[in-house]
Amino acid sequence: MMQTEMPQKIEHLKRFLIIRLLLVMAFILVSERLINLFAGQIVFPALNTFFRAELFLEKQSSGTNVFLIVRLVIHFILEEIDGILPGSFPFFSRSTWKNSGLIGKISGTQQILMLVVLFLFLCIYSLPYILGVLYYSNIVIKKMDEVREYDRKQREAFAKKRNLLLSDITHDLKTPITTIAGYVQALNDGMVKDAEKQKQYLTAIRQKSLEMSELITLLFNYVKLDSEGFDLKKKRVNITELVLQIAAGAYTDIEDAGMEFDVEIPEDAGYAEVDKAQFTRALTNLITNAVKHNSPGTKIKISMKHKLGYWVIKVMDSGENIDESLMENLFDPFVMGDESRNSRGGSGLGLSVSKKVIDMHGGKLLLEQPTEEGYTKAFCIRMKQMEDSIYEYDN
Repeated sequence: MMQTEMPQKIEHLKRFLIIRLLLVMAFILVSERLINLFAGQIVFPALNTFFRAELFLEKQSSGTNVFLIVRLVIHFILEEIDGILPGSFPFFSRSTWKNSGLIGKISGTQQILMLVVLFLFLCIYSLPYILGVLYYSNIVIKKMDEVREYDRKQREAFAKKRNLLLSDITHDLKTPITTIAGYVQALNDGMVKDAEKQKQYLTAIRQKSLEMSELITLLFNYVKLDSEGFDLKKKRVNITELVLQIAAGAYTDIEDAGMEFDVEIPEDAGYAEVDKAQFTRALTNLITNAVKHNSPGTKIKISMKHKLGYWVIKVMDSGENIDESLMENLFDPFVMGDESRNSRGGSGLGLSVSKKVIDMHGGKLLLEQPTEEGYTKAFCIRMKQMEDSIYEYDN
């Protein structure tokens, strides 16, 4: 769950921050234009009139006006320092403002007043940038807090699932072990004299041993898929032929379970990039799930079609619907549709393994309920289709 949700969360965060940054930039741009328009049309003409000097030109860009104001402020500051310490900065004072003769026409009080006005107006020019930075910083801080809180909840949820996983493993292993121990004790103590009864006990012991072996194998595969360094060995394969082989391998089990089996797979070769071993395990788990959790007489169908550049592989059955309350967490480990987890065998790990494998292939595994006519539900695999023609570098 964390593997699939986290990338979506990161992408959503990226989009959110980029959109907010663009809005802040638009706000700064519009505000800058409005301030510059106000300054050029009203403030600067008023200052020129008040000080009786053409210090400011109208219809200048905001950058030019800000640069002009900064130069004037620096000039005034250097002039004041030169007044206190004569000859300190004569060159710098003249270089900051070429038209220093205009300043000389202004009285000292007016120069101080102009300095205050220019400083205030410089702050006004800076205000959109300050507001934009503060607003965007506040957004980033809030989002980072949300991400940290999300990570904390994910870690807690993962810890709970891990503990539940361990509890369920213990439960599913304890039951067959207890049964085996009881049968072995009965046989060892000579309590079972009848040869036929002994054979039944030994058959039950073997069956329970196979169930434990299957559970441990599924658990190993589930953990291995999450292990650091594990990677799929994907290559270009004839996916239609592979699905047909998997369906043929499941035919005997479906027939022994007293179920009807139908296959609808294209005859023409189709290709996809998959890890054959892992994909086979994922699809076999779906077929095994349909066999274990349905009654004799159920119809099972495997279909395969290509739609808009994707292969859609369905494992359908005509059994009972899956309860809506289970759909959200159906692919979590040890989630099963039965009231009792052991009512029909299985552990609930098969769907989790299949989901992980298909996700690692860049595909999707979904439950379709209802599905095609004659069937109640289908587990659908959606995989990207490759070109039928082989490229030179594929050789």
